[in-house]
Amino acid sequence: MINIIKTALNAATHKIGVVTNNIANASTNGFKRSEAIFEDMYMQASSPVQPGSGSTVNSNRVIHHPGNLKRTGVSTDIAINGHGMLMFAAPDSIEDISFSRNGSLQLNNDGFLTSNDGQFVLSKEGTPIQIEYERNGIPLSQFNINPQGFIMTAYGVGAPEPGAQVGLAYFDNPSAMKQLGNGHFLATPDASLFGIFTPGDNGTGEIRSGNLEVSNVDLVSELVTLINSQQAFSAAGKAIQADNDMIAKLTK
Repeated sequence: MINIIKTALNAATHKIGVVTNNIANASTNGFKRSEAIFEDMYMQASSPVQPGSGSTVNSNRVIHHPGNLKRTGVSTDIAINGHGMLMFAAPDSIEDISFSRNGSLQLNNDGFLTSNDGQFVLSKEGTPIQIEYERNGIPLSQFNINPQGFIMTAYGVGAPEPGAQVGLAYFDNPSAMKQLGNGHFLATPDASLFGIFTPGDNGTGEIRSGNLEVSNVDLVSELVTLINSQQAFSAAGKAIQADNDMIAKLTK
């Protein structure tokens, strides 16, 4: 009996951890909430397998539903109004690509378009996107990213011209991707990368410059789940106390 109650405590503790992480990241751009998946444990005996040995954590599943878009007015902020994901690579490891919906970007001192943690944003061809701050002695005067992902730049009083194009990845099963933190994920065989596309093609969605995607965490729902999990933990704790009390009475 006590072992079954312990599995209830472990399950409740794990679920509380998942929910509190969701709540803590409710204001993180592009964050995707997780939910804990549990499965029954079975009691092994000489007879056929029987249920009744509690529950255990199967996995944490990330929910990749798009969040709402918020207007920032910052030209390097971008959001995606579909299911595509931006591609990133660390400066010292271009081959190791991660994927994210967090479009809080910036231009570094060398003109590379990067994430807020310094990773290069990759073009549709898989190369880092870089612009010139000055061309023929004329300084950069405009920077924008159009709905098709083209980097639009202008110098002096010149008209904006298209440059590199942001590529968007599409996964058939994004929940199977490996979570890295800061809204970044790694591809896995189970995630099934469908392809790299022009923004707007194959359900990826167009780019919305000057916007950011907020997290898909519903605070009210998460708080209700947290309360339920805390109550389950408390009930399991009381069950352990009751079991101890019964054992104490029987041993007197």
